[in-house]
Amino acid sequence: MAEINKKRIPYCPLLSAGAPDYRVCLQENCAWWQASTKTCIASVISHNAILDIKQKQGK
Repeated sequence: MAEINKKRIPYCPLLSAGAPDYRVCLQENCAWWQASTKTCIASVISHNAILDIKQKQGK
């Protein structure tokens, strides 16, 4: 896969899935973008799911 832009522009996890390179996040032009936290909701959901799985494995 191509290298992520050094300017720290986030890549879109939805557009990048299955693509040969990373797709730049559309930010304010994307329905999944949350302006107040400047994050992609899809990234937050997946991060929380990973934390939940790790917590369940620890029990």
